[in-house]
This record gives sequence, C-alpha cells and structure tokens, in this order.
Amino acid sequence: MSAASRTSLTSVVLQDLSRFGPDRCDPLAYPEALAYTRSLATGHYENFHVVSRVLPKRLRDDFSSVYAFCRWADDLGDETGDRDESLKLLEWWERELADCFAGRPRHPVFVALREASLRHDLPIKPFHDLIDAFKQDQRIIRYDTWDQ
Repeated sequence: MSAASRTSLTSVVLQDLSRFGPDRCDPLAYPEALAYTRSLATGHYENFHVVSRVLPKRLRDDFSSVYAFCRWADDLGDETGDRDESLKLLEWWERELADCFAGRPRHPVFVALREASLRHDLPIKPFHDLIDAFKQDQRIIRYDTWDQ
C-alpha cells in the first residue's frame, strides 16, 4: 500500500472530526449511528475481520459499536502527529464516554455504544482504561525499567 493510500485510509477518524468532533457533533439517530459504526468496523485499513460470519449475528452490531469506540480512541491517540492535540482529543473522548454512560450520548459512536452497553450491561471501566492507556502513550515515550 502506498503512503498516500495509507494516509487517506488512516485519517478517516480525523477527517470525521469536522463533523463529529469537540467543536461540532452532528446528531444522528440510532440507526444512522449504527450504520456509521458498522462502516468503521468494516472499512478501516488496520481491520482484520472484526465482524465476520463467525460472530453470531445477534452480536455483530454491538461488536461494531465497541470496535468503533476503540478505533476512534486509537486514532485520536496515534494519528494526529501532535501529543498535545492527542491528549486534548482523548480528554474530550473521555468526557463523551462519561456522557454516554450517564445516558446523554452525543457522538454517533456513543449513540450506538449506549445501546450495546445497556443490552449487555457493559461497565464503563474497560472503556475508560483504554483511553487512559492512550493518554499514557502520549505522556510517556520510554520506560527505564521493565517494571515501569
């Protein structure tokens, strides 16, 4: 894959910030939000087949919603090219997560994730921990010891 192709593919989430970012978030109803998370689960260049025929059909949409959350968090942490900007965006993503679990989802990923979390009684902690890990990646470049 050429560098130009890879750049256009890896920046899908960043491109979507103009529509679904901290400064603007176009509201989507659940069916539209679910279609958006499905497209992320099947269209990102780094994806292995996260939603395949092996996965029971009843879980595919919810799995897509969880994956879309992870994809956004990962790209906010890895794709901006600016550690300060990534931290700022990850802080925003964390606030969106809190709003989702408080019953006030705004971003399409969280509109879809809210339904999945209710259906499966998903706790907030693993989602929060993932964001924390990406924030740590921005703050710590190298560890001095294995234990660290």
